[in-house]
Amino acid sequence: MKRIAGIALVCAALAAPVPLFAQAIAPGEEGELANFLKPEAGKRICYARVYTQEHLAKHPKQKVTEIGFRLAYYRFPPDEFHPQGQRNYYFALTAKRKGNSRLMTARGECSPNGNMIGCGVECDGGGVAVTRRPGDKILVSLGNDGWIRMTEGCDDEGSAVHLEAGEDDREFLLSRLPDSACPPYGAW
Repeated sequence: MKRIAGIALVCAALAAPVPLFAQAIAPGEEGELANFLKPEAGKRICYARVYTQEHLAKHPKQKVTEIGFRLAYYRFPPDEFHPQGQRNYYFALTAKRKGNSRLMTARGECSPNGNMIGCGVECDGGGVAVTRRPGDKILVSLGNDGWIRMTEGCDDEGSAVHLEAGEDDREFLLSRLPDSACPPYGAW
């Protein structure tokens, strides 16, 4: 029953609209984002997983061999529209797939959605739902039929692929990396 409730929750999160434009997060409205990462300028957190050959042998339909998730809080300088400075949570999702050694990346923004966060790529690039798990882990979910557009680099739409939910590519459990292994937002 818990599994069905969890699946329903992920589906609801993925069905909810993910911001398709720069959506500022007002102070005090960070919701679940603040539980992932305190709203302090320059803060960031990283998670990753490299799947072992043993794991992949047990899940032959899994295409993802390596996956990473980064989240950063960014505060812009004050301007006429945001006198205190616009505040955003940005993410990067990286992945390698079987038969392809290229590291693919998706970037965008995250917003709170109940007890999870929704992270999306602009211009209808899809997105993921992310929930915290015990032991400094997160669950990144594409849901049952979700997807996210990934490229080899910024402005490289020619190499774009869709990482789509598959039988063994719906949810990914990632572990937190040490802060020393988590580059600053500007270096992504």
